[in-house]
Amino acid sequence: MSYETFLQAPYLVTDPAGVIRRANLRAAGLLGVDGRSLVGKPLASFVDLKDRSRFRGRLARLPGTDHAEWRVRLRPRSLEPVQVVASVAVGRDAAGVARELRWLLWPPPDGEAGPAARSAAEGPPALDDLADALDEVVDAAALLLGADGAGLMLADRAGGLCWVTASGEAERAFERAQRDLGEGPCVDAFARGTVVWTPDLRTDPRWPRLAPAGTGNHIRGVLSAPVGLPGQDLGTVTAMTRRPRAWTDADAAAIEAFASVIGRLLGSAGEARRRGDLVAQLQDALESRILVEQAKGVLMEREGLSAQAAFERLRRQARARSRKVDEVAREVIADRPPRRGR
Repeated sequence: MSYETFLQAPYLVTDPAGVIRRANLRAAGLLGVDGRSLVGKPLASFVDLKDRSRFRGRLARLPGTDHAEWRVRLRPRSLEPVQVVASVAVGRDAAGVARELRWLLWPPPDGEAGPAARSAAEGPPALDDLADALDEVVDAAALLLGADGAGLMLADRAGGLCWVTASGEAERAFERAQRDLGEGPCVDAFARGTVVWTPDLRTDPRWPRLAPAGTGNHIRGVLSAPVGLPGQDLGTVTAMTRRPRAWTDADAAAIEAFASVIGRLLGSAGEARRRGDLVAQLQDALESRILVEQAKGVLMEREGLSAQAAFERLRRQARARSRKVDEVAREVIADRPPRRGR
């Protein structure tokens, strides 16, 4: 199993009994099963027999808590056993009844997960891999919190928050507005080191200058958590909704779990890169990905290619010309013929 599989935050959602409802591709890869085949299967069936009784005992106690975290040894299909840290947040309805369990899985920090996970300690991930991981974790935050979008802001060397990635243009614009105005849930969460939320930005008096930006981008509910490592503040992760949202303690626990994942991902980049440089390089990497996606769209529309075939075309051209893929992507976008008016 590859390093990237562990790096990019496997997550899944189960009912309170532990039956899988949704899972991302990373979780499917971790468990050795096609994603569609996972739905309806008990998560306990992927737990090593030695840990299964203890796992079921913890599972039975979860509805009485908001968040739990423990180590468990998984037994993926046709793969070697792997030890992971399971971080679980409990999703409740308006009456406080547990309705779902939100799981995040990552390797233990001390290298006990086996040879595949230990390979992560061999060096910091490539920037493109780290950018992909952060992008996927942001999307996962939106999905598991039932939000319309999410965003990530990281602190530069001077300690100021800089927008890095978000799940959509409205979320990107909202993150930029907080950065430029110096106020908002992200700014407060970062300064206080605690989760900050608002059910409706339009009626919240704490950020009067930010409310118009939220209105313009149709952002109403906002939930933000600080991202960090012991003794190091790194940034914030934020979930956003287009309608008012009564956030719960379980939601707060869930976004704290995501913040912990992101902190681990950034920590894996190592001390080889200064934090301010890392933020700038990540921003470049993420913006390069946007260019590549746009160029893929051009090739798909112009030449009838699939998304994978379009990407392979870009990569072959880049290798043949000893250029970066994003440079070739920029040229493809520039050569796109203008649309004709109707």
